Amino acid sequence: MRHLTFFFVLSALPALAFAQIRLSAEQPVQGQPVTITLAQDDSMLIITYRPNSSVARTDTLHAGRPVTAFRWTPRKAGVVSLSTSTASRNVSVRFRGLSVTGILVMAVAATLLFGGAAFAFRILFKDEEEDETLDIDLDHFPDT
Repeated sequence: MRHLTFFFVLSALPALAFAQIRLSAEQPVQGQPVTITLAQDDSMLIITYRPNSSVARTDTLHAGRPVTAFRWTPRKAGVVSLSTSTASRNVSVRFRGLSVTGILVMAVAATLLFGGAAFAFRILFKDEEEDETLDIDLDHFPDT
């Protein structure tokens, strides 16, 4: 019975910690305003874009007096850490739409990958003595 009680307490803790900082949109979008609701009054909200990285950038929202709601517009897409003096939460901010640069990078990568594979197969099966096709007699190869 004690283990069952302990299990229920442990399973409820993440739900309690998750409710400390709530957003009006669970997955905010870059450039669209979001309301952040706190469980306890606080006068400052620290926003860290790409936390624990070498390119982390921090913004701070200040209120004149302790409040439970902040209005925030995400500047960049990616992982964002929201923290107050009593709670913190990581949020994933989505891009506004399709990234043209991302699509171009994928197209160039696909062209290099498949073009390189076609070039390699062409060289591999090239027969220089005849008409540039490779005729393989499979009887000469041992069965493995």
